[in-house]
Amino acid sequence: MLPSSTTPPPPAAADFGALLDRARRIAADVLAPASNATDQAEVIPRENLLALAGAGLLGLATPTRYGGHGAPGRVTRAYMEVLAGACGATTFVQMQHTTGACSLIARGENEALKERVLPRFASGERFCTVGFSHVRRPGPPMVRAELDGDEVRLDGTVPWLTGYGFADDAVLAGTLPDGRVIFVLSSLREAEAIRASPPLRLCAMNASATVSLELRGLRIGPEQVIATMTREQQIARDAAGVLAPSALSLGVAGAAVALIEEAAGRRGSAALAGAARGLEGEIDDARAEVDVWADQPEAAGYGEHAVRARAWCVELGVRAAHAAVAAVGGSANLLEHTAQRLFREAMLYSLTAQTRDLQAATVQRLVGRGAEARGESDKWVEPRDPERI
Repeated sequence: MLPSSTTPPPPAAADFGALLDRARRIAADVLAPASNATDQAEVIPRENLLALAGAGLLGLATPTRYGGHGAPGRVTRAYMEVLAGACGATTFVQMQHTTGACSLIARGENEALKERVLPRFASGERFCTVGFSHVRRPGPPMVRAELDGDEVRLDGTVPWLTGYGFADDAVLAGTLPDGRVIFVLSSLREAEAIRASPPLRLCAMNASATVSLELRGLRIGPEQVIATMTREQQIARDAAGVLAPSALSLGVAGAAVALIEEAAGRRGSAALAGAARGLEGEIDDARAEVDVWADQPEAAGYGEHAVRARAWCVELGVRAAHAAVAAVGGSANLLEHTAQRLFREAMLYSLTAQTRDLQAATVQRLVGRGAEARGESDKWVEPRDPERI
């Protein structure tokens, strides 16, 4: 797809409903039936990504002027929830492209870059991933960036990069000598400067083709620079997006409820049916809490409420998946069973885009539930620390 010479009008609200319907059909007909096989595969089937691209869904969050649909946060979260309930590996990989790379480039400073690459990303002509979680770690930078004339030189280790082998490009980041972080777009075909490890062995989403990268004098021209941020700007950007991954936990929780309902029907168990209804209601409540805060990061109290809501979703996803394992019984221990896959995926979502305050809030919520059961809820301590780890 080539950039249009005119800016198309934004999609009508009804179009977002149609796009979500497409996502539900693909989730039900393509992703879910093969999800347990995909979980055990070396790499996700290319057909999964082609189905999403063919439905226009890889450009869901990309602004309309660059060939996407310009969907608001609530729509993209609904989309992620649908996919996460069907196939975690596919969801996680396409998330790096759809709401990771494309969104970051669209918010960047390089207009010429946006016009050149975003239409191709939105159509699925090229696939992009991300590798910049390391810039949130304390201590010496894992990737150092140096300005050399008009070019940026990157050296170091990108510890996590998902989708290697089928991604064409990646958004990478390094730390400049003055502490600022520079984000760039690089082809992954730079064989001399980019060395990938063998696929990392993961307990969840092994099919995501996750590797680490060694960057050795990777040179990036100014036309590929996305943005440069101070440490404070980076923290603020991360804080504004802390609720986006909540949809992944809610998607797992919804899929787990379906398994509990199935077990209840098979066994004629009123107890399991009641548990499913209770969890379903809690999912609705948690989603509503996320929706209240996700789109107003400038509101007073946002940080505290956002972290609290995200920790709720993380814990709810794990708890619902654990309940599904218990409801299914012994067969849930089989590697090809959906319940144990959901349990492992819920665990991974506990770590996705984790911040120090989110980490502490999640642990405190888990501990707090035990304290509440013992009548010791006064031991709850709400931590606050905006820095990601």
